[in-house]
Amino acid sequence: MASFDIGAKLRQERLGQGLSIASLSGETRIPSRFLEAIEADDFGRLPGLVFTRNFVRQYALSLKLDPDPLLAELPKQDASTVQLPDPPARRRSSFQSDRATRSLISSLVWTVVGVSAGYAAYLHFNHTLKQAPPESSRVQIASSAPQQAPILAPPPIDAAPTQSPAPAAAKPAVQAAPQGPVEVSMTARQPAWVEITADGKPAYTGTMQSNETREITAAEQVKILTGNAGGLSISLNGKPLDPLGPPGQIRSVKLTAEGPQPLANAPHYVPPDPLL
Repeated sequence: MASFDIGAKLRQERLGQGLSIASLSGETRIPSRFLEAIEADDFGRLPGLVFTRNFVRQYALSLKLDPDPLLAELPKQDASTVQLPDPPARRRSSFQSDRATRSLISSLVWTVVGVSAGYAAYLHFNHTLKQAPPESSRVQIASSAPQQAPILAPPPIDAAPTQSPAPAAAKPAVQAAPQGPVEVSMTARQPAWVEITADGKPAYTGTMQSNETREITAAEQVKILTGNAGGLSISLNGKPLDPLGPPGQIRSVKLTAEGPQPLANAPHYVPPDPLL
């Protein structure tokens, strides 16, 4: 594009008004490099004839000049001279890339949704199978009930005594009866040698003097061995007992909550007790 001395006229007017390139660029929204190219009559640096005429018009109007004389020095636009800028290839590629990216993301999302739905259906189906047995199983269970009827039939009369559990059921009831504690009070009417055990543990061994009293408590039993059976007064759980034997005799007895049970005399030596 040839130079028509347009730039010199615009530059002279701008300097006369005391304006800068930067202020004009801010007012006209035209980049500073294009304004400098117009003032230098270097129209080859501008995008094309359409933009060149538009920039010159805006430049002149910002300086309050009539733009028509300046535009008359520029070539007129026609179909052969109009140069339209090509769309940026990068923008088109970016748009296509964005479309491809969105399409890929959409495909992935739908794939994940489909897989999740299938997995949920699989879990629900298995859970339903575990809770409800197959119809064939229910039919087998129902059909097997009549076959067990002979097993539930009453046994023959001659086999009834061997199958009756009554004696075995009655035995635990007898064993479970509580016996309670054993409380023994023993007073010596005469001096008497005594050996006492409570639940199998030694409780006392020695000679009880007249009017001496011993009290023994056990959970199950108390055993008494004495060399002077008639010299002792014994009560069991608050009830007086008969004398264990005549004075000066060796006697052994076991006391429980059910009562006294005489025992055979102990084989070991029992000191004799003097009679009063």
